Amino acid sequence: MVKLDDIDRRILGALQENGRLSNVDVAERVGLSHSSCSRRIARLERGGVILGYRALTDRQKMGLSVRAYCGVLRDADTGWEELAHKLADIEGVVSVSAVSGDVDLMLEIVARDMHHYSLVVLHNVSNTKGVSATRSSFVLEEVKSIY
Repeated sequence: MVKLDDIDRRILGALQENGRLSNVDVAERVGLSHSSCSRRIARLERGGVILGYRALTDRQKMGLSVRAYCGVLRDADTGWEELAHKLADIEGVVSVSAVSGDVDLMLEIVARDMHHYSLVVLHNVSNTKGVSATRSSFVLEEVKSIY
């Protein structure tokens, strides 16, 4: 684990807000010199705290109006890791997590519409060997997301 101080956290916050900020802009926001800020960002990248930079997209504008969390129960004789990797390869599945509680795995799925979502779940997720049941919860409105 990399040790983070308040300045590191402010740097990370600035980059999470806008990953296209220049090192000069980040330095100004957190009250550091450009060179000191650049060294800290490089350390955070080397330490694996910053994994990369990517474009956040507007799902609606991409034609993906449905977003849901799909809980998956697995068969007792199926390992969660093996099943998680199979499910991760399904188009429309944007995240897979092993979770505690009533289900074994939680999938985040995006789809064009309810028909497309039904196809993904009924034809791909449910038909994956090792899946015994699914439970869907639909996102009605996203209030906050920084990841």
